[in-house]
Amino acid sequence: MVVSLFRSRCHSRRRRIRLGVGLAVVVVAGAGAWTASATGGAGDAKGAGAGGLLWKADPALGAKSFEGIETKPGSVKVVDDPKGRYGKSYELHTSGKKEDADTRVRVETRGHRTADGSPLRFSKEGDVFYIHWRSMWGPLPVQRGKWVVLWQLKDYGPGAATPPLSLRARGDGTVDLEYCDPKLKTTQLWHTGLKLDEWNDFVVGIRISKDPAKGWVELWHDGKRQQLAGGGQRRAAATLRGDRVLDKWGVYRADGITGPATAYLNGAAVGRSYGDVASSSPGGASK
Repeated sequence: MVVSLFRSRCHSRRRRIRLGVGLAVVVVAGAGAWTASATGGAGDAKGAGAGGLLWKADPALGAKSFEGIETKPGSVKVVDDPKGRYGKSYELHTSGKKEDADTRVRVETRGHRTADGSPLRFSKEGDVFYIHWRSMWGPLPVQRGKWVVLWQLKDYGPGAATPPLSLRARGDGTVDLEYCDPKLKTTQLWHTGLKLDEWNDFVVGIRISKDPAKGWVELWHDGKRQQLAGGGQRRAAATLRGDRVLDKWGVYRADGITGPATAYLNGAAVGRSYGDVASSSPGGASK
């Protein structure tokens, strides 16, 4: 696959998003946050299992699996897999009608909440995490020259500006993994055709660092490890800005795109290694 590079200014958000109210599911507050060391044992991370799986979304818990949800406007609920393959799944739906002029349309999960109620945070220099999920999209309006973010590693706290990593649908029939560096320049690390109404499987590996020479990113798509532009299968990248970054799944889109959109989420999990999360990915733990 030939992957093109481009550089542009990253988008910045106009305001921080507050937790929505009046939702179809309820989010509960938890205890203090914890971080998980990539080199230590299970005891280094409160709530982590001996196998290294740090977090897994449980549809039986509804939105309690996440630190929060953001709906501008939208709803998050648990439904049966429309394809009948993976059982209970999350359905994130937005009508696409803007609530106010300053806020872009979105319906997203935010972060991870562990079994004891503590939020799992990606914030410690040198930590390594592997994130698995399945997504299915449809309907998903797109428009040439504009973007729809389907997953992002979003930064929070002082110095936060824009996601270091994001999976974006484009109006040209593709979806890509975009990296935004500390100078807010973007590079398209990988892209493929946008497949709607079928499951798409991803694993993203990250090493947490504000230093572009020390952090890195890896990607598996539908069970196969991917080549990334300018970096082979592991690309150096600054994956931390602000004081933490959090996973977000769903639909977040540029102004000008209209119409309802739906994103399904299944099998979301975070572990210390690829093997921790890959058992639910096509191809097992093969690299």
